[in-house]
Amino acid sequence: MKDLKEKLNTSIILITHDLGVVADLCSRIIVMYGGVIVEEGTTDDIFYSPRHPYTWGLLNSIPKVSLGTREKLIPIEGSPPDLLKPPAGCPFAARCDYAMRICAEKMPEYYEVGDGHRSMCWLLHPDAPEMDFTGKGVRANA
Repeated sequence: MKDLKEKLNTSIILITHDLGVVADLCSRIIVMYGGVIVEEGTTDDIFYSPRHPYTWGLLNSIPKVSLGTREKLIPIEGSPPDLLKPPAGCPFAARCDYAMRICAEKMPEYYEVGDGHRSMCWLLHPDAPEMDFTGKGVRANA
């Protein structure tokens, strides 16, 4: 696909859960959950500075390849929302370890967190409890 993209000087839209393929092929990533874009940015933004709990969950589900160590994958507990009766708030709220009451009540707006990097999460609201976002991306040795 990469060769074809370069040969034809075109773009490719790739829809997948395989983040290894995404990291290799994509320059920009859109993360969707429950039919909603929850985060978008460059590949580096998403892999090294993610700002949405669903993105963190996806990144934690990637097997880490380290010399001589094995790490258990961390699943995202719960079930996706019923899209025939979508929730009033964030579609990820019921599965989110960081959910606040407002998450279930009202859909958050998009917050710009960098140049071309935005996320739709109440944790980014100025009145939200302080959150340490460091270490939420893929480790450099992964």
